[in-house]
Amino acid sequence: MAQPDPKISRPTAPSSRSSFRSIAIASFLTVGINAAIPFTHHYMHTISLIEGMMPMGVLMPFLLLVFVVNPVLKLFGKGIQLEPWELVLVFSVSYAGIYINEILGRVLATYAVMHYMATPENLWAEYAYGLVQPWMVVEDAGDQLAWFYEGLPQTEVIPWTIWLQPTFWWLSFLGAVGIGCVAFGTIIRRQWVEQERLTFPFAQVAEELAETAGPNGFPAYMKQSLFWVGFSIPAFIVLWYIGGYFNPGWPTIYIGIENRSVSLGRYVPSLHSRINFLIMAFAYFTDLQVLLSIWVFWVLTWIQIGVTNRIGVVEGVGDFAGAMQQAMGGFIVFSMWGLWSARDHLKEVFQNAFLKSSSLDDRGELMSYRTAVFLFIGAFVYMLLWLTKGGMNPALSLIVVTFWFVFYVGFAKIIAMTGLVFAESPGLGIKILNLTPPNSLGGGSIAVRQLIGSCYQNGKCFAMPSAAHAARLGYPLGDRARTLGRTAMAAFLLSLVAAAVSTIWLGYQDGAFNFGSYMFRV
Repeated sequence: MAQPDPKISRPTAPSSRSSFRSIAIASFLTVGINAAIPFTHHYMHTISLIEGMMPMGVLMPFLLLVFVVNPVLKLFGKGIQLEPWELVLVFSVSYAGIYINEILGRVLATYAVMHYMATPENLWAEYAYGLVQPWMVVEDAGDQLAWFYEGLPQTEVIPWTIWLQPTFWWLSFLGAVGIGCVAFGTIIRRQWVEQERLTFPFAQVAEELAETAGPNGFPAYMKQSLFWVGFSIPAFIVLWYIGGYFNPGWPTIYIGIENRSVSLGRYVPSLHSRINFLIMAFAYFTDLQVLLSIWVFWVLTWIQIGVTNRIGVVEGVGDFAGAMQQAMGGFIVFSMWGLWSARDHLKEVFQNAFLKSSSLDDRGELMSYRTAVFLFIGAFVYMLLWLTKGGMNPALSLIVVTFWFVFYVGFAKIIAMTGLVFAESPGLGIKILNLTPPNSLGGGSIAVRQLIGSCYQNGKCFAMPSAAHAARLGYPLGDRARTLGRTAMAAFLLSLVAAAVSTIWLGYQDGAFNFGSYMFRV
């Protein structure tokens, strides 16, 4: 594994300065961005603030604080500007909650649709109504539900009451998932950072950007000509490309913007290439052996697909089904092996929680190991009971929740190792049920499986990667790491509510059918 760069100065928090300002900024940004994303995504249709593993919804406000707000604060006097540790706290909290809308939009669209789109043709009323628990979906309220999709009449008010029950229970489930992620990120931090020495490229970039040692409030690296050369190349291309939006005849620079495809034959997938400056920036902090392994295994997969297509081997239903099944199996082995390698550390953590006989020092963690263990167990049990109460077989619920976190932990480790800006987990815990024998699932299990499938969230594994990064960034802050942990969880829960209220309100104001999203059309 790669060694963290010893030259990087990690921000530390002085014990004398209050955390109130950084807590307020972090909470305001996190809740505010999650409340605003439905408008930018569904109404304005502008830049996606939640795309990729390092979304613009985190990076843009953070860069604004570093390069605009801090220099302005510096003008008003010494010591007023945000310190590096405060910037790191703001980044960590906002990163932990940025993916809420991506998963909540799918979840809300799923539990709102059943009664509204039931027709004699799809037979939902005949086959689905009896299998789905009433508290899991919006009740059949006639026009009150239809207004969400078609827009609210001017003489009516939003019927919030029909949304209270299903929204509460779904938000409680997502809240349990998020808290479980933060808790396990705390539990596993020492193993990944100190034992396996994962590089955490996203965390290194945040720490570098948070550097505010310049006398004028600007980071010191902004005085280096090499920084401006690197900044100017992608900035020029992006600014040049803006001209094409207003003038269709504007010459196009394809570097860094457009994808190029190269076909090498009918039996192999086309090679898609694009110079992505954001990926290059984070890959700089990734271990070369890890980067090489990504290339090698991609080439091997590409060759395998070509060979099986050429000789006519049918690997399954869909494109590249065999490779996808291999990816899922290999991913599970990777994740389970990582947990097995961490068995000594996990044993010490659980001894610390239950017996208090461990010598582990949990100062600098987002929470005490005892708190983390009990929060994780509580989240795990709540998810298990939630699925079971929804109608899933208890044994299947246990399998789903177990593999839910197996996939989450494995994917978070890959992101911590590679810093891949665009990545996708090969599956979610619920997909394990695809491997069960035909006709082995009862009606209730199938219904819950379909509903909970809305939590796939493009394979980004919700809050687990960002929670692991928050734990990594929080440790150098010492005693302030506890503040970071509490703020992250509180802002996460508040953001769930803000995002749900914002989406429902916008649906009644504009009509969810007008969002232009497939989620609200299926």
